[in-house]
Amino acid sequence: MKDDAVILSRHDDVALITLNRPTRANAFDLHMLDQWVNALVKCRDDDHVKAIVVTGEGKSFCAGVDLAELDPEEKEYDFFKRLRSGAHRVAQEMFRVEKPIIAAINGYAVGGGFSLALSCHIRYCVPASKFGCSEVRWSHMAAWPSYVCQLPTGWAYWFALSGQMIDADTAFRLGLVQKICDPEKLMDDCIELATTINRNGRLIAAHTVEFIEDKLLYEIQGWEKGFEVHRDFYAHLRQSKDYDEGSAAFSERRKPEFSQEFYDAKTKPPGVPDPVK
Repeated sequence: MKDDAVILSRHDDVALITLNRPTRANAFDLHMLDQWVNALVKCRDDDHVKAIVVTGEGKSFCAGVDLAELDPEEKEYDFFKRLRSGAHRVAQEMFRVEKPIIAAINGYAVGGGFSLALSCHIRYCVPASKFGCSEVRWSHMAAWPSYVCQLPTGWAYWFALSGQMIDADTAFRLGLVQKICDPEKLMDDCIELATTINRNGRLIAAHTVEFIEDKLLYEIQGWEKGFEVHRDFYAHLRQSKDYDEGSAAFSERRKPEFSQEFYDAKTKPPGVPDPVK
């Protein structure tokens, strides 16, 4: 039995969700993602919880997918499909909670961890925090729907196309984070903000979050459809030789050599999906 990869606790009417794989920079595997979803469901169903703070144990918030969890016997595409599906479930459950969620970003928020940080409503960080989606440098698609919602469009493109990182000061200037905190005060500052929000009453928070997420983002802007289309584009990219070359280059710590070619039915290796129709 694996240890708890996610720890759920409470501080008065504020729930604390702690990602607890510090030796892996809180990179997620399926076990963590399942526990993260379960923690969010418990928060949603607990009337005593009015707001949620999410943070990471150790010196990272979340480093995205844990590539060390790839089973040699499992098809690589199936592995990433399951991990991405699980991460999408976490993001979608955040939308369904209808309670304010504050990310206490205590270090690196990269890859899928960056995308999930953007799925929170408010983000505080420490000066050493770093943000970005470096997976695009290996021909793995980022650009979740949350990019376009939480970031100016130009910055959403910049992250999703360049694969570069930014520091805390830059994140604050562009509005990605709302406050840079002293490391020893990060959690206290986030709990204080959650308490301030809770003083305004449960109804105003619930109505505001439901309006923005359920109505404006999901129904009017079509976020749920956005996740479906994102999965289709990712599956199509997976049919390219560049995807495999990027994965190999990442594992071998070398510069990738992309060909911009797709596999055909005769040459595609096991694990590559059929073309998306």
